[in-house]
Amino acid sequence: MPLDPLRIGEALSVAPIVLQRTSSTNDALRALALSGAPHGSVVLAEHQEAGRGRQGRSWQSPPGQDLLLSVLVRRPLAAPRVPLLCLAAAVAVAETVAPWIDPGEPGIKWPNDVLAPDGRKLAGILAQAEWERGALAFAVLGIGLNVGSPPPLPTAAALSELTPRALDRSQLAGALIQRVLAQVEDLVGGSGGVLQRWRSHSATLGRRVRIGSIEGRAVSLDDDGALRVIADDGIEHRIRAGDVEMIADLGR
Repeated sequence: MPLDPLRIGEALSVAPIVLQRTSSTNDALRALALSGAPHGSVVLAEHQEAGRGRQGRSWQSPPGQDLLLSVLVRRPLAAPRVPLLCLAAAVAVAETVAPWIDPGEPGIKWPNDVLAPDGRKLAGILAQAEWERGALAFAVLGIGLNVGSPPPLPTAAALSELTPRALDRSQLAGALIQRVLAQVEDLVGGSGGVLQRWRSHSATLGRRVRIGSIEGRAVSLDDDGALRVIADDGIEHRIRAGDVEMIADLGR
């Protein structure tokens, strides 16, 4: 069923925009933001021709199957808290899909990939910030959530595989956008709640990981979103950016 902007926007203060096709919802929303679009503006698309993920990777999705959306944030956030927007969005995605998943629960792989209970990737997030004289002018939070047909990659999952119930993308979109905006408000008020919720959903903390040339155990998340890893040689590393690969414990 096509996305319905009226149903999606029932509980939103700004009417969402649904595009049939766009290069990227982030690009479309950024253009609107530069023209003065307000906080809480949302662009969704049935199909993206040039969707992007972290590290410049492409994000591909069949038309009319998934949730591809971007949310505009115009809130007073101090520069050290801006990186936490990605974590806040990941919490929102995990808590939106959790009631639909049976059995098991979703997890968050640092910093912001949302995983199915079996570890396959269910959703990804791309945040882009615009700065003005050293302060945050606005941020665009792009979210890609696999909903419909299973992705071709064995490392990816779709929500339809994880639930016995029929899925309504418009209902999911409305609930997800509300949660994203609520998490942003929590972050504006203080980062403690967002960080606590991220930690409770983490699929990374306590696990052995590989990040670049570092192998060790992820032990904690700092208040600025950095990941602390104790490497196999005993040295503790503070990781601010990078791709995490979960690996087996030594001796297994």
